[in-house]
Amino acid sequence: MKQSVTLKGNKAGFVLTLNESASFATVVSELEQLLDHLKTESKKSDSNKTNKEIQLEIVTGNRLLTNKEKDKLTKIIKENSQFEIKKIRSAVLTYEAAIAWQKASSLQMEMHTIRSGQILQAPGDILFVGKVHPGGIIRANGNIFIIGELQGVAHAGFEGDATAVIVADFQTNAQIRIADSIQIIENKVTKNLAIKNNEFAFINDLHVLAFENLDQLKKMRPTLGKMTGGLI
Repeated sequence: MKQSVTLKGNKAGFVLTLNESASFATVVSELEQLLDHLKTESKKSDSNKTNKEIQLEIVTGNRLLTNKEKDKLTKIIKENSQFEIKKIRSAVLTYEAAIAWQKASSLQMEMHTIRSGQILQAPGDILFVGKVHPGGIIRANGNIFIIGELQGVAHAGFEGDATAVIVADFQTNAQIRIADSIQIIENKVTKNLAIKNNEFAFINDLHVLAFENLDQLKKMRPTLGKMTGGLI
């Protein structure tokens, strides 16, 4: 008969795997027996006694635990062992998590004007058609593609993605940010400087915000054209 719970060690700590076909009551019963056995073995050897918490990851496979079930497992493990649960991992997504993933991996498209004081934020990549006024902000956790005039702030990789890029017309006064890097763009029309409207901004290998010709975008970021709802 297949065990309902299996405990194995790795470099990071231990992994507790739950049999997805077993009833939750059986899982709880076998878990309690397992922890009781570990406690007994620990008492036999004083040299193994320690107050240090041991990292534990719980893997549920195709079983999606309810919050009540998670709380019950957490309580049993906390009261009967030195394990500290660092993560509960499942191969199943909740409806809410699936929707959030879909939004984060899709290209969001917006067509309007962002005025001073307004903020437009996207969970993934965004294609913006319109004008970003001074004081307006467009930010995305992924990449930003702007067809229109950028005079405000464009912040790609908002949550720290340094591989994000910004494609826009960099001819006007603006501020661009990628992850934690910031650069002020001065008016290139009056200054007659090198940045053209067929360039994109990115963070180079020296971790510096830089510009490159747009025809290099596919080469440098080959996965961009494969995203859901992508441009290509």
